[in-house]
Amino acid sequence: MKRTLLGTSILATILVATSYFAGQEPAVANAAAPSGDVSVGSGFRLLRLAIPADGRVGDILRKNAAISGGFDVIDRRSIPSALVRGKGFDKKAWADIGAETVVLADEVGGQFKFRLYDIASGDRPVLARGYAASDPLKAANRFMNDIIEHYTKIPGVFGSRIAFVRTTRSPTVSKNVYTVEMNGEAPSSITSNRSLNILPSIGPGGQVLFTSYAKRNPDLWMGGGQLKRISTQSGLNLGGTMSPDGGTIALTLTKDGNSEIYTIDSSGTIKARLTNNKAIDGSPSWNSGGNQLAFVSNRAGGPQVFRMSANGSGATRVTKQGSYNQSPDWNHGEGDRGNLIAYSGRDSSNRYDVFSINLRGGKINRITQNPGRNLDPTWSPDGRMIAFQSSQGGIYVANEQGNNQIQIIKAGSTPDWGPRSK
Repeated sequence: MKRTLLGTSILATILVATSYFAGQEPAVANAAAPSGDVSVGSGFRLLRLAIPADGRVGDILRKNAAISGGFDVIDRRSIPSALVRGKGFDKKAWADIGAETVVLADEVGGQFKFRLYDIASGDRPVLARGYAASDPLKAANRFMNDIIEHYTKIPGVFGSRIAFVRTTRSPTVSKNVYTVEMNGEAPSSITSNRSLNILPSIGPGGQVLFTSYAKRNPDLWMGGGQLKRISTQSGLNLGGTMSPDGGTIALTLTKDGNSEIYTIDSSGTIKARLTNNKAIDGSPSWNSGGNQLAFVSNRAGGPQVFRMSANGSGATRVTKQGSYNQSPDWNHGEGDRGNLIAYSGRDSSNRYDVFSINLRGGKINRITQNPGRNLDPTWSPDGRMIAFQSSQGGIYVANEQGNNQIQIIKAGSTPDWGPRSK
């Protein structure tokens, strides 16, 4: 969906010298605060949800409910044993322990039978589904998506995957690309070598683009099956991101000596050069329609977020507050969410946090206000959640306002959230 930054005028030189690696914190200099119309998200009341199911399916349901941000999940250990063991639904007994909604799950005939009860709606389930018991993770994900759709009319995104980079330092520093489900389950490696594999981005079909030094030059590769080298131009082939229809890849190339944004096809053939500026341009991120790109440029001095049409015309500056704004990710959600671009910015105290800006009116929302550095935001496929990297430890997911932050990966950097699972 997007890929991370350029930042300073020396980055290209550093990368070519292979002394830079993804996940490095930006240098702090010349601090300037985002100011003006900036708001911080506020909380709201959560529905008290009880899920008495045991085993893996129960654990995943409770974990997903907590991550969803819509429920106050009742500790299973506090539920009376009679309710945990009970086969039917006792509305009064559940109401007596403060539950407002209840999920019951039974394994019958090779299926998990799920029922969602709403205390205010009576004794009958408001939602009932059955999924194969052979895959508890998939079954729990699908039912949680059903629950979210029941309440919001939009399916949840459990089962979607986040790509990220994990660093190891023995025997030498290496970086490899992984993907993991958005709840931190089912990690899978895309690369497993002693090279530097950085800046992953997941395409609409689940393909993972990344830049790798495996052949010494920083080339663009594609994973998700057999690894394939896509772009091998001399210099940087950096931060590839695939258009929503999968037909075009935007990336940064330095083949002509300066950092510019190009588009290529899946075979690596150059389709167009989108920027032609003495400044450093990079970090392209597509909008949901595939007709615009956000990107980072230092043409205004320090790095700022710009946008342009998909043919490179009409470049305009988006962020006008703060002197160091980077890593844009364009929200692909419906309605006004499609006008939001998330990015990481530096405030007056030299701290990096995640912000979003609404292209209609320019209102800025401060999504994180946490200790440490919070970088590389990436929206969920429905635009209602966000993941980011924190120097406090790994990768977190939160709701779109930055509330309900939950760590899903203890050690990881440069996350990119892929499409809904099929």
